[in-house]
Amino acid sequence: MNKVMCPICETYDNSKLIHEANFDEKSFSTEIFSARRLPDRRYFQWVRCKSCGLLRSDPVMPLDLEVLYKDSQFNYTNELQGLKKTYINVLKKALGKGWLKNSIFEIGGGNGFFLEAAKDAGFNVIAGVEPSKDAVNKSRPDILPHMINGIMNRNSLPQNSFDVGVMFHVMDHLINPINVLTDCLYTLNRGGSLIVAVHNERSWSARLFGSKSPIIDVEHTFLFNKKTAKKLLEKAGYVDIKFGFYSNHYSLRYILQLFPFFRSYRKNILSSKYGNYLGNLKVIIPLGNMWVSGTKP
Repeated sequence: MNKVMCPICETYDNSKLIHEANFDEKSFSTEIFSARRLPDRRYFQWVRCKSCGLLRSDPVMPLDLEVLYKDSQFNYTNELQGLKKTYINVLKKALGKGWLKNSIFEIGGGNGFFLEAAKDAGFNVIAGVEPSKDAVNKSRPDILPHMINGIMNRNSLPQNSFDVGVMFHVMDHLINPINVLTDCLYTLNRGGSLIVAVHNERSWSARLFGSKSPIIDVEHTFLFNKKTAKKLLEKAGYVDIKFGFYSNHYSLRYILQLFPFFRSYRKNILSSKYGNYLGNLKVIIPLGNMWVSGTKP
């Protein structure tokens, strides 16, 4: 097991226990590391930094995340239209009046479904960096040439080349979030904005379900709230930090999938004709997610 450093305070052991570990040898497959899978309550120990309050998995297994995410499967096609609506709304809220810019890049965007929405909305230059080979291969033909299969780093995209960058539920998964945030800063034009969507660990759902919440997961290394997200972006060099909360456009099938109880019953329902029926019923619901944005000086 490897110790995890608090990326804000740069300390290792200055923390208190929040949730004891619950995982086994089956917790580290490409299926487990595929986006939006059925929650299974597998997680490392969770601790909270005594100085800054950041919640993190610690210690963790020494996993090759690049390989796990590269081989992960893209299998949530039925939710894409709702996700497009959700994330375009986040973009508009974060950027405000005059939200439509010339160029935008996305980190960890699956098959580029958000880039589809951005292009259709009027963005002229788009780019995506996505580790899953399966997801990239399922990109729309006009999006595929703009997708980079890999992990974001300083060489992924040119310096000072984009007006906007986005990461939707990616920062929670990163072992070194500061590195990725500074690489995004490098890529943005001066005055450009990075918008990050994350789970809010202080939300009603996280408080209600505790360790049974689907956000307490072996995939997640860090979980944020307004205070810790602001500190992390400021440490990475961003200014003019802003926040907001948002509702998700999901099917009732996906809401049932997230429900943290009666897993065997849920699996039976989801695999039946009733699961297909629930997949056609769409709702808008606040599940406890937030966005934070920062500007390149």
